[in-house]
Amino acid sequence: CLPELLRRLCSDPYFALAPPKSTGFEYFNLEWLQGYLTQLGTAPTAHDVQATLVELTSRSIVHALKQYLPKVDELYVCGGGTHNNHLMAALQANLGMTPLHTTATLGLDPDWVEAAAFAWLAHQTLEGNAGNVPTVTGARHAVILGSIHKV
Repeated sequence: CLPELLRRLCSDPYFALAPPKSTGFEYFNLEWLQGYLTQLGTAPTAHDVQATLVELTSRSIVHALKQYLPKVDELYVCGGGTHNNHLMAALQANLGMTPLHTTATLGLDPDWVEAAAFAWLAHQTLEGNAGNVPTVTGARHAVILGSIHKV
């Protein structure tokens, strides 16, 4: 891990935004990273950059938990990151004594959580129920998501 790069990445304005927030490749991409790498003055190894990005991911998750959910007594992780042993170890190190699990502990394979979420959203639409929670998503009001077209 490169401490100076990590410090600069952690200072990115995105991390100071209050939830709800969401992002992806439209913000965090190679161009974003390259902007920070050029500030270093020396070319780091790919290994060091990857280790720094894992630490950034871990710290940003744990920082957000401590800031917005300070009473979390355990964390369940899902998705592809659960297969990254380095990320899982970094999360546990930054969580300290807070137990870290995957959703497999709850009976839901970590690779199936997104599919389960979309199945639930489809069910909500079919039942005529809202599929969003405005306090979580930032939407103005609860709405039925999607539409059903019979042919």
